[in-house]
Amino acid sequence: MTALLHCKRYGAGPPLLILHGLFGCWDNWHPVAKALSQRFGVYVPDLRNHGHSFHSPRFDYEAMTDDVERLMDALAIGRATLLGHSMGGKLALRFAARHPERAQRLIVVDITPKASRATFGDAIEALVRLDLQSIGAFKEADARLRSAIADPVIRLFLLKNLEHLPAGTYRWKVNLDAIRQNLPLIFGPVAVGVFRGPCLFIRGAESDYVQDEDWPDIKALYPQAQLVTLPGSGHWPHVENKAAFLSAVGDFLEMH
Repeated sequence: MTALLHCKRYGAGPPLLILHGLFGCWDNWHPVAKALSQRFGVYVPDLRNHGHSFHSPRFDYEAMTDDVERLMDALAIGRATLLGHSMGGKLALRFAARHPERAQRLIVVDITPKASRATFGDAIEALVRLDLQSIGAFKEADARLRSAIADPVIRLFLLKNLEHLPAGTYRWKVNLDAIRQNLPLIFGPVAVGVFRGPCLFIRGAESDYVQDEDWPDIKALYPQAQLVTLPGSGHWPHVENKAAFLSAVGDFLEMH
């Protein structure tokens, strides 16, 4: 029997699934999920090879779509709104292509179905090289990664995946091996079809993942698609401009 994804639930009401990005996990979305739980039953799974979910050498959008379908079946969710960021956005698009009857609405955050700019490659190598046996404290891991991962925000985001075990040692919650091996699949294009349900694309004004020239292709695939650009934010608009993000999501959900 295939394992189920670890999943955190908030509130009650119409189901809304939040699908995190690469190196994310459910608790990255806690503030957003808590806010949305006033009107929805919000489910935030850890995707495979992340957080508290199972590890597998297979790491691609087909397998992750199967995982989401199994989770929805186990939770007796027939249809849900899917909100996905980056890798999770591509997963939402793939799920809607394979199971359009189960995707009520889509909210896709700072990503398109096409191949996206590969990131984290050098950072992953730095994480693999980090000798966890010799780490005595979180700040020591941070210091050792500083030369390879200069951006403190990215460094802290990645280090959220470092778990302090009761014995005093550390381990990675993410499956670095599987992520490393499958990066081309994760950053490559995802197969999609026409989805006629309500769809919101949100992008950060300072991000280059969703370009103006992408919009005609998106509209051809998602005829009801709307685009919102959030000022003062890059690839993580739900963190960098949370108030505007929640306002955009709330307006969309009110309308549809």
